[in-house]
Amino acid sequence: MSMTMSSQLVKRLAQGTGANLLGKIWVLIIQLVSVPVMTAAWGADGFGVWLMISTIPTYLALSDFGLGTAAAVDITSAVARGDKHAALRAYQAVWCFLTASTVLVAGLCILGAILWMMRSGSTTIGPFEKADVFIAICLTIGSAFITLQINIQKIVFHATHKYALGTLLTDTLTFLCSSAVLVVTGLGYGIATAAATFFVARTVSLLAYATVQKQLEPWCTIGWKFADRNKLRQLLNPSLAALSLTVANSFGLQGVVLTIGWVFGPATAAVFATTRMLTRVPLQLSGLVTRASLPELTRAQVTDNKALTARLMKLNILLTLAVMIPAPAVLGLYGPELLNLMSHGEMTGKHLNFIVLGLSASICALWTTLGTRLIAVNRQSEYAYAALALYTFCAIAPFATPENLMPVLVCILVADSLIFLRTLMKN
Repeated sequence: MSMTMSSQLVKRLAQGTGANLLGKIWVLIIQLVSVPVMTAAWGADGFGVWLMISTIPTYLALSDFGLGTAAAVDITSAVARGDKHAALRAYQAVWCFLTASTVLVAGLCILGAILWMMRSGSTTIGPFEKADVFIAICLTIGSAFITLQINIQKIVFHATHKYALGTLLTDTLTFLCSSAVLVVTGLGYGIATAAATFFVARTVSLLAYATVQKQLEPWCTIGWKFADRNKLRQLLNPSLAALSLTVANSFGLQGVVLTIGWVFGPATAAVFATTRMLTRVPLQLSGLVTRASLPELTRAQVTDNKALTARLMKLNILLTLAVMIPAPAVLGLYGPELLNLMSHGEMTGKHLNFIVLGLSASICALWTTLGTRLIAVNRQSEYAYAALALYTFCAIAPFATPENLMPVLVCILVADSLIFLRTLMKN
């Protein structure tokens, strides 16, 4: 590999890492501000209801059947080989399938919301009227569909050495959308208005994102003229594995929040979700370079550049360890005080809970880093199904211990430890 190519790679990694860092700063700001703003406006119960509704986009994202992840690798590989026509065939095939499937799933979700509205006997959910919660659910489903369209277009940026730009646009637009929601909430409006604000802002974001993508990569257009059914069949196996990994993560994150809210109540769900959010901030920071290196790992392995692959993985692992080793101790010491401060005294946490969830986040960061090498060449099936089984158990764990939350936290820690061992063996 020439010095010019090496400098270009370093530049792309630096730009991608910078874009990821800015994106995580946006997310951190929103997460930290949303707790005091929403608990002050709606109380802990109202904030818990919002968090539970916010899990909907995660489950709607499952309607891509993992094709988004598998297609990103395939399109990046095609562009690396200089075959943009093959990349376009894959892109349009995936776009057609994902658009149709998400419309269907979104419709089913809205139907489910209608049935819930008709059958639910209560008139209020937390501090909100049931009708307002129903409207918020429907608007959140619409926002999730729009977000999926943005994510499909983001693949093109990643495949064409524009990872940094695609990430910067996506994260900045999301930050602006979320900021608008917090402004509306802070002004005293309810959950339906907040959801409507996000829906409108997301629609504007899609138009802006599509305009930039069309100007920079006019060859890659949405449509069905070049859609290749055979490509969909080729992507079936890796997409199912990617779907399993997506489902696993949703069960391990939003699924646990949902079942804790069901068993222990929305207020406990809010405390758990905020505690886990704080413990996962270092995890997000540790993955800044890892995420930026994913397209580079794909290109390195497609071209059989073993030396570059090894260097990228070594860099990723060392950075992950540097960030995640001290995190559990720091959070164990100061986490409860930070939680209490953020929520204006509305939420209280335990030092032990922060330590357990902090350890879990550290181990999760390690297996995520190791798994990147496998995902880069559509080998995620080698650990995705194990993760799905383990996180499914975590999601149902609250029903087994309705009087004590600690066994649920230990279950999450054990699950992450076993997934780490699995990915370590496969590397």
